[in-house]
Amino acid sequence: MIAYNIKSALKSIFSDRKFTLINVIGFAFAISVCLAISLFLLQEYSYDSYPENADRIVRIIDANKNTSNIDYRAKDILLESFPEFENACLVYRETSPTNINIGDKAFSFTDIMSVDNNFFTMFSIPFLNGDSTKPFENINSAIVTESKAKQLFGTENPIGKEILFERTNLLTITAVIKDFPANSSISANLLVNAENDDFKFSFSCEEYSDKSTHRWDFRIYTRIAEGIENNVLSKKINANLASLKPYINEIGFLPLKDMYLYDSTIGSQTKRGNPKLLKLLVAIAIIILIIAIVNYINLSLAQQYKRNRIIGIKKSFGASNSDLFIHFIIESIIISAIAFILSIILVWIFTPVYTAVFGSPIHVSSLLKSSVLFSILLCILIVGCLSGLTPALVLSRSNPNDILKKTSAQGGNQSYFRNLLIIFQFTVSVVLIICLLIVQKQISFVKNKNPGFSEEHFICVSMPYLPKEEKANAQSLVNELRNYPFFKSISLTNGVPGRINYTMGSGIKNKDLVIPCLIVDTAFISTFQLKIVKGRNLKPGDYGKVCMVNESFYNYFEFNNLENKKYNNYRKGGLDIIAVVNDFQYGSSHNKIEPLCIIFAENSNYYQLSIKIAANNLPSAMKIIKEKWGEIMPAYPLKYQFFDDWFDQMYEKEERFAKTIGLFALLAIAISCFGILGLAIFSSEQRTKEIGIRKVNGAKTPEIIKMLNKDFIKWVLIAFIIACPIAYYAMSKWLENFAYKTELSWWIFALAGLIAMAIALLTVSFQSYRAATRNPVDSLRSE
Repeated sequence: MIAYNIKSALKSIFSDRKFTLINVIGFAFAISVCLAISLFLLQEYSYDSYPENADRIVRIIDANKNTSNIDYRAKDILLESFPEFENACLVYRETSPTNINIGDKAFSFTDIMSVDNNFFTMFSIPFLNGDSTKPFENINSAIVTESKAKQLFGTENPIGKEILFERTNLLTITAVIKDFPANSSISANLLVNAENDDFKFSFSCEEYSDKSTHRWDFRIYTRIAEGIENNVLSKKINANLASLKPYINEIGFLPLKDMYLYDSTIGSQTKRGNPKLLKLLVAIAIIILIIAIVNYINLSLAQQYKRNRIIGIKKSFGASNSDLFIHFIIESIIISAIAFILSIILVWIFTPVYTAVFGSPIHVSSLLKSSVLFSILLCILIVGCLSGLTPALVLSRSNPNDILKKTSAQGGNQSYFRNLLIIFQFTVSVVLIICLLIVQKQISFVKNKNPGFSEEHFICVSMPYLPKEEKANAQSLVNELRNYPFFKSISLTNGVPGRINYTMGSGIKNKDLVIPCLIVDTAFISTFQLKIVKGRNLKPGDYGKVCMVNESFYNYFEFNNLENKKYNNYRKGGLDIIAVVNDFQYGSSHNKIEPLCIIFAENSNYYQLSIKIAANNLPSAMKIIKEKWGEIMPAYPLKYQFFDDWFDQMYEKEERFAKTIGLFALLAIAISCFGILGLAIFSSEQRTKEIGIRKVNGAKTPEIIKMLNKDFIKWVLIAFIIACPIAYYAMSKWLENFAYKTELSWWIFALAGLIAMAIALLTVSFQSYRAATRNPVDSLRSE
């Protein structure tokens, strides 16, 4: 019986190739989206699962301050005071460009980690060379990954090789480890010993002159003994917090398995996923699959008139409702299976597109795993049954006498149901179009928003850490560049807008706040074209004694004037605040501009060289920069970036979000169009006789097209009315992530409606035109 049903279903499928093709293509595209999203989700949820006992590894956080920045001394206190901790390690990831010299070759590293020996056992790091029990032989040991060792030393054995770190520390390679897995949120190419004070990279303080407030922050990872519950242990520690009090106010644990997707702490230094994007992708996959199922239901019900006679004959020969029900379910499962096979091919073809959208490669080979293949088989059955259920119920219950007498062509309820499904499809499409337009508008808004300083033709050169004997080279480079007229202004700084290197306490009682600080030379204000809105400019003798603050600082601390106002940090006695500059964007537009202090310090370690270049002189300017750099700093690689590119990178997540919405909006619209094309074909076929009679009676082609299209126009209009409030609410919530945001203009909603209307009309008008231009004699004869 099953073989008969399969044979009968196949015959039915191939008897109407037009509708079968529409169904299969719609399903295939929808399922390919679901498969691609599933592959991405599998990858995202697999992060940080590689270490042994990964479920017992946690990161220590200060729950009171919601920070992962913990002074390194807290590690030993935890291990000594609480036996529930089996192991603990220090991790600090330095992402600023770091210069490494090997002989006469210079390299720039941007991914260095300062760790201790415990790190390697904690994270189950596989070794290729070296002693895995004590990877760092001494404080001047260094460890490289396999790929970095090949880049630096080629085929030579790197063990025992020496590298010069920032021209100051001579390090010896004592081990080579495998590259960190792609699904690790912690990674580096070069690892140095955290026990070396030179590699305690992060310094902070509340009061610079008070050494008891000095902190060297790390990330502290611990492995908790088996059977110990995290919340029970945290309560125990918080009840006995005296020994940890200088470093932790309230202990908390962030499980390793939650670190990638659910870490909201300050200073995590790990790669972060986007759980909101994953939820959105799941919703999109479900919606697109529903659209494809809706198409199948709609087209299956629309073909009832064609199938009635076959159903009536089968029932007359004794076929029961259950026999017909099984027939239609098998038919939909076969179509689902064909679509799944085609969808795997589509995923493989469009892998580069999905990689660009997700910002991460997807691996189609994962679909060949036995567990995944079983899941696919299960999905084929589920999708087939879901899509075939409604048509099977409706078509199998038809009365054979009415069918053969042609008295049950198309019920009003079925037509009404089909219309609702079409409205649903276009509602989804309009919502996605509106979301895409608003996301693009917001990205354009934040990219073109005035940051408070001129960023055009503005370049930031990364300065290396210079030992004492080379510090003068930085100023020598500046002096050389100033000899050329196309360099309008040049400034040496420690930190720039977009990269803050220092934060310090305000030193103001009852209103203390961690303040981002820029340490700059005297040319900073003019180079960045900042406006002094209150106070005075620099005078001779001010260097190292004064600072300026931004408007947000002035307002936050409720100053009425600058008389006797000080920034009580950085040096004993503090710094005199001599001026207030305009607020300028020194971070992402996701956050409002916060208080900032600009410190004018002599002989500082400058890490950025900001150069304002005259328009139309960019090629010549870049040539001179490269030449002078090579002459004055030959031992250091030149690294630079334009400020506008730098700020654009802050919105990569939003641009990826826009790409995601754009791609899936396009697919949703395409699948919906397949559906209405099928219904347009069905509608014109059903009204063949009516069209012929109207033409014989003088109806013009545009009148026939209008008659066939008006229902589709009505459905799109209803969908537009439903979609607008949904999209408005969704985008209002999304824009709450930005401190500075665009308006939800009415024209965006109107444009989305027009786009949806145009797409619908273009889809159905071709078929309507074909029906309207058909010879009426042929139309009437076909009846």
